[in-house]
Amino acid sequence: MIILKLKTGRTTETIMNITVSTDITPLTTKENNPITSVTKPIVLQIFRRTNEVVYAIWNTTAAALDGNLNTEYTNHGICSGYSPLQDECGIKTGFYITFKSKPFILVQFRMATFQNSPPRDPNTITIEGSNNKESDLVFGTSWTKIYDGDTSLAKNPGRRVYGGTQTMPNNSLSFASYRIIITSKRGKHNCVSYSEFEMAGRFPD
Repeated sequence: MIILKLKTGRTTETIMNITVSTDITPLTTKENNPITSVTKPIVLQIFRRTNEVVYAIWNTTAAALDGNLNTEYTNHGICSGYSPLQDECGIKTGFYITFKSKPFILVQFRMATFQNSPPRDPNTITIEGSNNKESDLVFGTSWTKIYDGDTSLAKNPGRRVYGGTQTMPNNSLSFASYRIIITSKRGKHNCVSYSEFEMAGRFPD
């Protein structure tokens, strides 16, 4: 329980028998007019691909950033369409893209499922950013990891629908290029599939 008592410019806050007192000093101008500070809310922008090239990692063309839930990105990775159903198929695949906007801070993302085969759904991913020139992006040392975790698809949300929105914890780094790598999927299959990867962020102040 928190008890607040106001006493002549002084706040007394009592928390579990511990009393903390804080002086309240109003900020005034020379004319003794209070100064009011207003904090503007942060507005996030969803970044959509225009005519940028999406570079697939491994063996197929990416369709994960076209805003269309009826298209898909399928990748077999070290496997093929004729491989046995395995956990490893499609793992360590993904894509990277360089946006033509100025570098931005990724704040949130969400992924959408493929039209069928729930075992293909990505379960965990990494997200990395880079400001290196495009010719350097094929090298792993060009990238800085900013996320390693859940996609919010662990609980099957249905087909061709978005999972929950994931928020980047304390990310303040802005990048021109982003790379997404699948690190696990829901079950055993010969590939990983998803229909969309949506990014929301803001430009640096």
